[in-house]
Amino acid sequence: MSLVILRATLSSLALVMACAFATRAEDGTPETLAQQKLNPLAYAINLPATLSFSFAHGQAVQPSLEFQPLIPLKLNGDWRLVTRSNVSIIHEPAPEEITGLSDTDVSLFLTPARTGPWVWGVGPIFEFPTASNTSLGSGKWSAGPTAALVYAGGPWVNGILVSQLWSFAGPRDREDVSVMEIEAQLSYTFSNGWYVLTNPTISCDWKAPSGQGWTVPVGAAVGKTFSIGSQGMSLQLGAYYNAKRPAGTPTWVLQTQFSLIY
Repeated sequence: MSLVILRATLSSLALVMACAFATRAEDGTPETLAQQKLNPLAYAINLPATLSFSFAHGQAVQPSLEFQPLIPLKLNGDWRLVTRSNVSIIHEPAPEEITGLSDTDVSLFLTPARTGPWVWGVGPIFEFPTASNTSLGSGKWSAGPTAALVYAGGPWVNGILVSQLWSFAGPRDREDVSVMEIEAQLSYTFSNGWYVLTNPTISCDWKAPSGQGWTVPVGAAVGKTFSIGSQGMSLQLGAYYNAKRPAGTPTWVLQTQFSLIY
């Protein structure tokens, strides 16, 4: 099973890199790179890797490495398809030390090819049970709708992205999935490529016991875009406090992110 997952992951990464090198951002200025990096419906290809450290009182630190490639594809003169995938390598220090892959989700956004400062996208989201250990994923096949609304005008890139997953297949002895996520973003970019943003992901597990379903982070991040040769890049550092969270889950999450922008 692990070998199959590894092969699938490597194949996906190869496809991502092949698509990435086929397209370049039209304008490589630091300010434009930052705006492309921050826009979840951007015209540029973004390949971010996020290293996170989760802290909970009385528990060991839990690190994770998340990959979230965003690839826009031109369908015709009127429409684009923006794909965003998400998979993580997670280390759980307790109760039994485990390191492995999480489940993989893929979002597809159909969005107009020509837009003004406001841009929208709608489509499906799918989650596949690729976790290498039962504690690292749901074990279920899930799907549902997703939608995004983004304002990208001047130095501002603000928006909201909503998704809802329901399980439809998988082992009967695993809990059914019904999870909503709301990603809200408020960001400001300076002319030299520095940017500040808050981008919390609010989630609700509708199957959780009463009072244990919501996770509501509060925090912010700062980042900088730059180029080495013709290659656009960004570095970002942020911290989020889970103001509302299920019992036993992390209180603080520290993140550092490196992105390639094409």
